Amino acid sequence: MRSKPATTWYQRQQRRRCSPFFRYLDRSFRFRVLIAAACSFALLSAVNRFQNCHDSQLAQDCLTSNYLDIIDIGNVESFSIVAAAFVYIFEAGKRKEREHHEMFDLLLAQREGGATNSLGRIRAIEDLSADGIWQDGFDLQRANLEGLRIPFSRWRGANFSGTVLRHADLHGVDLQGADFSDADLTGADLSAADLSGARFARARLSQADLRGARLEGADFQEADLSGTLADRPLPFSGAAASGPTMDVRRDAT
Repeated sequence: MRSKPATTWYQRQQRRRCSPFFRYLDRSFRFRVLIAAACSFALLSAVNRFQNCHDSQLAQDCLTSNYLDIIDIGNVESFSIVAAAFVYIFEAGKRKEREHHEMFDLLLAQREGGATNSLGRIRAIEDLSADGIWQDGFDLQRANLEGLRIPFSRWRGANFSGTVLRHADLHGVDLQGADFSDADLTGADLSAADLSGARFARARLSQADLRGARLEGADFQEADLSGTLADRPLPFSGAAASGPTMDVRRDAT
């Protein structure tokens, strides 16, 4: 049984924004440089202390003396490199945000251009989902997303009509109200997914795994359910059937 990640990148960033220190750190480049310089000084001081305390002529006050020894012309290059490294680390969040904007631009451009096959689109959707960034109601109709892996993400009301999702990993995904009409979900893993109110009219679900999925209000009219794994008989329209949990295979009639 797969477990949901404790937190996503987006959730961690939301908590980070609750701290005045981190909000100011993200907004002010000068503050980032100042903190980076302080961290660089502290790190080089620690290295200096370690070197002095392991010298052959060990002094009793080696841990507390001569901290200003690192302020030397010979250490300017090292200080600059370490400070720049800290600035780079502090700006990781902003770089990640730029990546997300670029991914969304790619998805929108390919949707408007009518592109169907694109590994870049699949990678963008997977990366956004892994970071906890998703768009309810996003339009991905008629796209080729075969092998897509977005477990435990959320795409409520998304339009997957006519989309190829063969062998996709949609385990635990929140797909409430999503439209999978005419989609190809052959061999897809939809186990433990929330499919409440989802539409699967004329969809191909052969060999798909629906065990543990929520199916209240899901519509499977004219869907191909041959070899589908489910806990209970699947509804062809309206609310899902109730009954004891067990593995059953339902062939399309």
